[in-house]
Amino acid sequence: MIEKIKTLILNKDERSRAIQINTTLNVVFKGAGLFCSFLLVPIALLYIDKTEYGVWLTLTSITGWLSYMDVGLGNGLRNKLTEAVAQGNNTLAREYVSTTYVLFGTVMLGLFIVFALCNVFLDWNSILKTNINSKTLLLTTYLIVLSFCIRLVLDLGGTVAIAMQKTYLRTLLDFSISLSTLTCIFLLSKTAKPSFALFSITVALAPVIVLIFFNYIIYSKSKYSFLKPSFKFFRKSYIKTLFNVGIQFFCIQFVGIIIFSTDNILITQFYSPEYVTSFNVAYKYFTIPTIAFLIIMMPYWSAFTHAYTVKDLDWINKAFKKLLKIWVIQVLGVILLIVAAGTVYRIWVGSKIAIPLSLSISLGVYAMVSNWNNVFAYFINGVGKIRLQLYSSIFVGTINIPLCYVLVKYTQLGVSSIVIANILCLLVSSVWSPIQCYRIINNSATGIWNK
Repeated sequence: MIEKIKTLILNKDERSRAIQINTTLNVVFKGAGLFCSFLLVPIALLYIDKTEYGVWLTLTSITGWLSYMDVGLGNGLRNKLTEAVAQGNNTLAREYVSTTYVLFGTVMLGLFIVFALCNVFLDWNSILKTNINSKTLLLTTYLIVLSFCIRLVLDLGGTVAIAMQKTYLRTLLDFSISLSTLTCIFLLSKTAKPSFALFSITVALAPVIVLIFFNYIIYSKSKYSFLKPSFKFFRKSYIKTLFNVGIQFFCIQFVGIIIFSTDNILITQFYSPEYVTSFNVAYKYFTIPTIAFLIIMMPYWSAFTHAYTVKDLDWINKAFKKLLKIWVIQVLGVILLIVAAGTVYRIWVGSKIAIPLSLSISLGVYAMVSNWNNVFAYFINGVGKIRLQLYSSIFVGTINIPLCYVLVKYTQLGVSSIVIANILCLLVSSVWSPIQCYRIINNSATGIWNK
């Protein structure tokens, strides 16, 4: 039996073995990180009340917009670095890394300066519909945005790990951040009186410290030290190359802001911050199938880039067949999660937060559709044929918020109407993306299908 298992593993090609190793370790680290994030909810609610927690969730959603302000540079680096390594050009690889760090760092510095100048004119209590001390809230927003800008630059280390087909390092990093945040909030709840300011400061600083340590290790103490960013390897001429791919990714990511990051804000405006807490508890529960599927998908983006660069279309075909079978299995898993949702909520957060069945069903369907799209999006993104995705994203981004408004106003679906609007938007790419992938793989893609 042991020999059969060894043969099954060792007979795989190098790319498939790398995916297998990455997936196994991703399961461990992502599972542990998910467990930490689940524990964080009840511990946070013991330290601050649910309204303050809803405010914090909304604030982090707003700062989450900053993650899209890399103008697609992270994904541009991911593709270009993988291509350079596939071609065996380590100098070019380091130049891409150095150029991205310098350019992105400059963008984040400029962004924070603009925010710092504008922030004094913002009435956050009015925006968030709360009555937290205005000075405390103002200082908290400064800290959250500053730490987030620093975090985004340092997070490029995780992008480098993914590009080098070591996605388990990315999930290890995420787990380390979740564990450190959970530990700090737990210690805070045992040693300090409830304070929204202290809670925000702790959650803002813990990830930055972990990321500094991670960047030091990957660039100074690992075999990837040859990629260590340096001003000496900054190449102005590569900015256009990175931007050509990156700006398209940015536009697509910007739609992600509209569809995904505005949910908490829309719920706050249409309903109240209390509903944000209920929504996020249910949303976090239904991230289980999404995260599980992404654990499997994570190694494939760069693997698709590598395979397409060396024209290994046979491997790509086999990968698609495998991923589609896994997608069918996760549909059954989502159905089980919907059935068990009520029981899980009661055990997890008690009876003080009411979550309707309609919200669980809509989030379950959302997870299924999202995972379907990811099967094809990872290949399309990996090979850089994203023009059609760009146009589709612009259309979807235009209709999302109006669609949310119509469903909220003219239906009795409550918070579920926000999720249903997102599902309808995702269905657009569910139709065309499989067609584009089929055409690319079979060398029949022309015009916009091949751009």
